Amino acid sequence: MRFTMFHGALMLSLAVVTGGCAMQKGKAEAAVATADSSLQAMAAEAQAYVPTQYDAAGAQVAAAKADLDSKTYADALTKAQEASTAIGALGPAIEARKAELTQTWQGMNATLPGVVQSIQQRVDELSKMRRLPAGVTKDGLAQASTALQEMTADWTHAVQAQGQGDLATATKLADGVKAKATEVMAALGMTKM
Repeated sequence: MRFTMFHGALMLSLAVVTGGCAMQKGKAEAAVATADSSLQAMAAEAQAYVPTQYDAAGAQVAAAKADLDSKTYADALTKAQEASTAIGALGPAIEARKAELTQTWQGMNATLPGVVQSIQQRVDELSKMRRLPAGVTKDGLAQASTALQEMTADWTHAVQAQGQGDLATATKLADGVKAKATEVMAALGMTKM
């Protein structure tokens, strides 16, 4: 009789522990799945605008998955919740970065076409001269002409990217145009932008 009562109590304890583990496993699996799907839903924009934050959130999701695989459900649940917090912060960070890039783009769009045009005029003007001014060489002029073609192509691609809503690519290309323009202007003896 005593053995039967002890055995019954032991079975009841195991059932409670097993049920608790199953419930904890279910919560952990659901939290990891939610965090993972939320991250995937914003992957494209997050990678384009806030790649460092995206990578950090991805690492948190991966850590939660690893804990889930090793059956440490409490740790998996905690890490998945932390990952969800980091993923929730991605949306506002993306919007802030877009606003910053929009402002940068507007400034470049207002100035760079005029700069490229003035470089084109200067290259045309120097190409017609029999004798180049001091500080400008034939090689320098040839390099400036090549750089001008590259700047024009890059600017065209930047405008296309901006038109497609890809501000990250547009501003990156525009930054390259700006850097080349600064070099070319110096080589041609032009005043700075």
